[in-house]
Amino acid sequence: MVTHPYSIYIWHAAHGVRGQPTWYEALQAFTEDDALYTANLIHMDSNAVIKVMRYGLNLACFPDEHTVELCERQIAQQQTRLLEQEEV
Repeated sequence: MVTHPYSIYIWHAAHGVRGQPTWYEALQAFTEDDALYTANLIHMDSNAVIKVMRYGLNLACFPDEHTVELCERQIAQQQTRLLEQEEV
């Protein structure tokens, strides 16, 4: 049983040459209103890229959906590069 179905993820860019970009789960919320309100406050304070998810589906993206998609694409490219390096 899931106690807090809503999760707030904050984007962390790659640090250094070998660092990997990733989403960090910063908070879980019990209601959608709490999750959206908190994510909006975090974004307004830090200008971070944030996504609110429930059961693996994006409910909201801050600042917008396009920015979150770019972050997802960067993770996919990094994983592809790592796989290519392992094959060599």
